Order: sequence, then C-alpha cells, then structure tokens
Amino acid sequence: MIIIDFRHDFNLQAKKYDFVKVAYILSKLGEPTKANTINYYFNQIFPNKYCNALRISQIMRQKKNLFSIYGVESGMTRQTKDYDFKGKLLLNKTTKLNWDNKSKKFFQTP
Repeated sequence: MIIIDFRHDFNLQAKKYDFVKVAYILSKLGEPTKANTINYYFNQIFPNKYCNALRISQIMRQKKNLFSIYGVESGMTRQTKDYDFKGKLLLNKTTKLNWDNKSKKFFQTP
C-alpha cells in the first residue's frame, strides 16, 4: 500500500496535484470506477478546476504505482477501463474538512 502524505501545509491548487484529488474521489467511492464517473465527481466537487475524462485517464497512466486498471471492456467503439486507488491518502486537517464538506452530498461518510 502506497501512502500519499500531504498533512503539512501544502498548496494543492496546481494542476500537477490533480492526482491527489482523483485519489480522494476514488478513496471515497471505495470501488473501481470509470473515468467518466471520476470526471463527474471531480467537476462537481472542484468546480473551479476544469477536468475531462481524457485528463483523468492520463493521470491514471502517469501514476501507475498509485492507481490500478481493471476490466477493460472491449468490443465497443472505445475501450472503457475501471480505475481504483491502491493506497492511503493523508491530507491536512483543514483540507480534509473542506473537501469532505464539498463532497458530503455525493459520498456518505461512515
């Protein structure tokens, strides 16, 4: 299990840290999900950051050590893949609180 640790003061607004936001969404979902679904949650939770499904799949390919690819569905016009986060995400207390508040209408907290 890989641990992503951003507990100390760190600015996650840059585009190069989109993988942290994707990891947060996948950790909240808790199951393998398609790039379109991840894209929907990304744009709903972080409305000031535009992202599309192509960008999501690009992030998944670049960070192979963090994300798993499951079940390629072939025989269609495009091959759709299921993605999963195979690690643990540690965020700053304030960042986690803000992201949880933004996403509470999409994900049920235990």
